[in-house]
Amino acid sequence: MKLRPHHLLCIQLFTGHGYDEAFTAHMTKTVSLLRSDPQTEILLQCGCDDLCAVCPHNRSGVCTEQEKTNRLDAAVLHECGLHDGQSAKWQMLSAAARERILQTDRFAAVCGDCQWYALCRETAGKEVFYANNIFPETREPDD
Repeated sequence: MKLRPHHLLCIQLFTGHGYDEAFTAHMTKTVSLLRSDPQTEILLQCGCDDLCAVCPHNRSGVCTEQEKTNRLDAAVLHECGLHDGQSAKWQMLSAAARERILQTDRFAAVCGDCQWYALCRETAGKEVFYANNIFPETREPDD
């Protein structure tokens, strides 16, 4: 499976919301596949990938949000110590993204200007990320 590097983040925090019905259905199917088979081989690809196939921002293989997606991809590669064209199992790549971005203060720096950030931040706060206190303002006060 070919994935843009920033999709390593999006897939882990996906809650069923998307750009449109076709994209959401495709994303749901992809997330389900990766959850059921974490040994799926992933090829990191800066540029339109398998998820982008039904994205409304994909215009003949070119993202209309290319400046933003390129910045996100570069940030994920840098933070995770990965490179374009690298191939590895989903389990390894998702763990790297989770441990080096999603469970750290780098999450806001990498994703803060994304239109989905507020939803992802809320989702992360409800999951194991909450225990790691990466969103201190959402923690309940200690008694």
